[in-house]
Amino acid sequence: MKIPAAIILTVLFLKGSAVLAQDPVLSQFFANRSYLNPAFTGLEDGLQLSATARNQWFAADRGYSFVTTTAEWQEPLWNSGFGVAISHAQEGLAPLESSSAGLLYSYVIPGARSNWHFGLKYSLNQKRLDWSKLTFSDQLDPVFGNIYASAVAPGRESILFHDFAFGVVRRWDSLTRSNRKNKYSWRSHIGLAVHHLASLFGDGPDESFLKTGSEVPARITLHGGTIIPLEFLQGVGRRITLSPNFRFETQGPNPLNPGKSLTLFSGGLYVIFLNQFTVGTMYHSRAPLAGAKHTNAMSISAGFSSQPQGKKKDNFYLGLSVDVNTSGLGIRSNNIYELNLRYAFRGMKTFGERGQGSGRKRPRGKSLDCPHFAY
Repeated sequence: MKIPAAIILTVLFLKGSAVLAQDPVLSQFFANRSYLNPAFTGLEDGLQLSATARNQWFAADRGYSFVTTTAEWQEPLWNSGFGVAISHAQEGLAPLESSSAGLLYSYVIPGARSNWHFGLKYSLNQKRLDWSKLTFSDQLDPVFGNIYASAVAPGRESILFHDFAFGVVRRWDSLTRSNRKNKYSWRSHIGLAVHHLASLFGDGPDESFLKTGSEVPARITLHGGTIIPLEFLQGVGRRITLSPNFRFETQGPNPLNPGKSLTLFSGGLYVIFLNQFTVGTMYHSRAPLAGAKHTNAMSISAGFSSQPQGKKKDNFYLGLSVDVNTSGLGIRSNNIYELNLRYAFRGMKTFGERGQGSGRKRPRGKSLDCPHFAY
């Protein structure tokens, strides 16, 4: 007999306009920057390949799985970054599948010790549902189980719609001197991203299988962080680095009113040892202040990044995190697991560098600099 839990999914589809949908969120949001904010596109030199695989609540009817990959590259001659992104999500036993393919672009305005980044993203999205695997309440007999035909008329099996996102990020250095000979700087950033722009300013795309006019709700993300090298420790220098980060998201028909929208706050700290080994913890909740009523999960992450000698050498980052539910579903849902991989091909020439032989020169002071750490 088909799992009766599918009935719950069906009710959600039928009441599409009354249910608040939520986009996939990543625990290691600092590891997949362009997914967090399109303004981060092309932040580093060369070609960057990123991949994230996330699985949550697998014990609850196969739960939810999400995979996203991004390829992005930087064009310093044009002060721009370009990228392509592909993602796929699957949830439930039906299953409900969501796929997306997008194009990303960013432009940077450089300053003496700060940069302004502006980004855009266009994506084509598809949702698919196998109605034959759903079980409705009128199909069930209290004794013999699923033996009746349902009177519910199946809706569309596939939905296709366009989507847009916009983001802005400011990055800056705060120069600090430890003594007369040595100096170090804190690299910080603050950013704002708006996904599903059409829903924020008017009627967004209809994502309902039954054509009820249920639009994809707008999502607003505020995020920030800093990188603090602990140079004041004698004999250690830059070998230990602290990086506190935060993210606050609100999504709903009126995302500017968090009281009537879905909200998520993530805050925590990760530590980088020897510029290669990363460990950290994040607190995820509906509200910034901790409490038994709001706390959702605590995540623990560990990662490793290569640090080859030379700016043109390839490097990579590999990170794994586990979110332990502290309330709500609890540990019986099998928690949340996330794997991130980022590889940078530093030696690849940009289009601007290939065109220098035709007389085009790279302007001075126009490079999109990026530190060895996350931002």
